[in-house]
Amino acid sequence: MLRIANSLQLLSLAAGLFFTGAMAGCNKDPEYTPVVTTSEVVYDFWLEKTASNPNLNRPYRGMILGDTAIRLMVDYGTDITALEPTIIAYTDSIEPTGKQNFTNPVKYTIKANGKTATYTVRISVNPVQSPVVTAIAGGFSHILALKNDGTLWACGSNDNGELGLGDYSSRNKLTQVPIYDVAKIYTGDAATVIKLKDGTAWGSGNGYGQLGVGNKNATVTFIRSPFMDDAVQVAITSYEVFVLKPDGTVWGSGRNYNYQLAQGDNDLRATFVKVPISNVKQLSGNGTSIVVQKTNGEVWGWGDNYNGELGLGDRTKRKTPVLLPTPGVGIAKIFAGGASTFLIDNNGKIWGSGANVRGQLGIADLNNRDTFSRVTFFDSKTIDAVIPHSGAASFKESNGTVWNVGDNFYGLIGKGTTATIADSIPVKLNGFTAATVTGSGGTAYALKGDGTLWAWGRNTSGTLGTALDTTYMASPIQIK
Repeated sequence: MLRIANSLQLLSLAAGLFFTGAMAGCNKDPEYTPVVTTSEVVYDFWLEKTASNPNLNRPYRGMILGDTAIRLMVDYGTDITALEPTIIAYTDSIEPTGKQNFTNPVKYTIKANGKTATYTVRISVNPVQSPVVTAIAGGFSHILALKNDGTLWACGSNDNGELGLGDYSSRNKLTQVPIYDVAKIYTGDAATVIKLKDGTAWGSGNGYGQLGVGNKNATVTFIRSPFMDDAVQVAITSYEVFVLKPDGTVWGSGRNYNYQLAQGDNDLRATFVKVPISNVKQLSGNGTSIVVQKTNGEVWGWGDNYNGELGLGDRTKRKTPVLLPTPGVGIAKIFAGGASTFLIDNNGKIWGSGANVRGQLGIADLNNRDTFSRVTFFDSKTIDAVIPHSGAASFKESNGTVWNVGDNFYGLIGKGTTATIADSIPVKLNGFTAATVTGSGGTAYALKGDGTLWAWGRNTSGTLGTALDTTYMASPIQIK
């Protein structure tokens, strides 16, 4: 099916509507919201179950690469020898039309306003019969899941286009993102960055210039961000993106309201600027402050310090990096977020500083700390990851055991009830083990060793990904 938009209809497309100009072979409206993509001619390319494509089991959206190529992958076992795509294009004519054999690439020639563009469409069949999730990244109210076939899936809040689904609509169940061959994923409150298997970096959600592409034009689909191609690590705060380069330098872009970019001011930057620090090997940030570790073991931080999360003995903002006073035995890992900072020292002991009014530091009281205090509860346990949430925290042992502490208003402690509003002593997630735990808002996500994805806590904007009409879930539920 072909949908042709004239100039008047193009404005309607940008507003999320569509009109029919010319059609071929289909009388069913596609199940999607048309959007403007990075292409200047083709706006959307879909395969969906219609009278022309009766054997498709679900809709598939193409990844539009500029104005030259479109990439799409269908499920294992799908016959691609006779498929008719749905194309939304700003064009006077397009060839070929109707069903095509996509066993080999198909070239579409599109003419508009006296100009001609050629798109090479490559449709592949997923070689993995039953893909499973291998990596997850959680934002404040959303989750991204990477499967072992290189596909990316997302659900939850999408107010800033951070899901890369072509619109600003939230999703209450896992939805496939139109991008393929994904290798790494990073996300924060208002942006997502991914790296493909070819090493290229892409981002979605740019309302504050955090993708560093020279503007603050919001994007709802993934666009290239070449500066991040060689990034060793990426940390995404509320409205900034930071990258650690192979030479140990740190660069940032975005809103900068709390001096997160460490330039001595709080002016927005839409291109990456160098943070005045060097020889960095670890980078962490998921709120309004940033913490790094140098190759010599020193831990430095900057940005907002309203709750004492930098552990400096005060609550004063730091406009440039400062050395943080840490335990003398040395630090192995750093975790910043949710107005708190956690450290794992070289002896495996846990230390925390910052917000604690909900008991989220796990030190058995509700008093904030502005210096690093030891979380003695875990002295006899081997913690390998700490996940600071909003008003809570999760701790994962090396054997997969998960502990939660802090705000339980929406069931984030995971004990099956919200009767206790705040738990200042960590609570074990009984009968549950995880390979990875993530999340930064009121929802926690866990990836099990068998590739299944689970969630508990708040369900704002469908963050639990279960399509259930519930405000929270007080114990883990599987996201399918």
